[in-house]
Amino acid sequence: GQGSPPLLLFFLSFAMVAIEKGGGGGSHGIPEGQLLGTLALVGLIYFTAAGGAYGSESVINSVGPLPVIIGHAIFPFCWSLPIGLATVELATAYPTDGGVAVWAALAFNEFWGFMGGYFSLVEGVVNLAVFPTVTLDYILVLFDAELDPVSSWFGKAAISCLVVLLNMQGVNFVGRSSYLLSILINIPLIILCILAVIRVKDYSPWMDSRQNDYDTNWTFFLGILVFNLSGYDNVGSVAGQVKKPGVTMPKAMIIAIIVGSVSFLVPLMFGAVVSQTASPQELPSPPPLPL
Repeated sequence: GQGSPPLLLFFLSFAMVAIEKGGGGGSHGIPEGQLLGTLALVGLIYFTAAGGAYGSESVINSVGPLPVIIGHAIFPFCWSLPIGLATVELATAYPTDGGVAVWAALAFNEFWGFMGGYFSLVEGVVNLAVFPTVTLDYILVLFDAELDPVSSWFGKAAISCLVVLLNMQGVNFVGRSSYLLSILINIPLIILCILAVIRVKDYSPWMDSRQNDYDTNWTFFLGILVFNLSGYDNVGSVAGQVKKPGVTMPKAMIIAIIVGSVSFLVPLMFGAVVSQTASPQELPSPPPLPL
């Protein structure tokens, strides 16, 4: 019935807390070479929290470039950084897998640990359901194609299965893959920014409080802002599989927050000054190089 998924998550949360209470902790006997190093952990944190500015384009039209730029420049310091530092403190004090489920159980009791795990699973199911849709939408735009609802469903299911297979390879593989993929997915955004610096001469849209005569939508803007810059606490779920967590975790968290925040701020800044209707041929030519 409709209550089955929450009920299943409810029992999975109970099992997770029970496993952590009974035998969790440490690195679970994982060889030193298979633990997460700094770069792998940076990639893992980046993908659980940021993942690039894809899907955030519409926020420019909600309130205009100026609030978006100011928000993404300031919000990491009053939201992402405190969450990240609190996560580092807890993950290094209790270097065991489980994250908020374990921390809540230790701070209060097993019931709240169980509830923390349950709510985390519910949030994960709802949150992660967005990304296959966004990925498929970008693929369809890239190839200028359309799919009927049934084909679209199978496409999203295929993307989800691919991600599940990757996760089944282990946290070290996921961490290293995330580090490499974080570079690959940002290459188009880096190219966009470089071309904008070369070709765009008018940066006055940065000072606009609204874009394209759209009605201002502060609720949408704040929702996207919080969504873009949240998720750094998720790394607590693999704290027991980090090499030298007291050193690696703080370093990786600071790097991931900086990279994650910049990867939203800079593309959104330059995307706001690029015409949505201009083709590459219509953009101003770059200045000639001196002989």
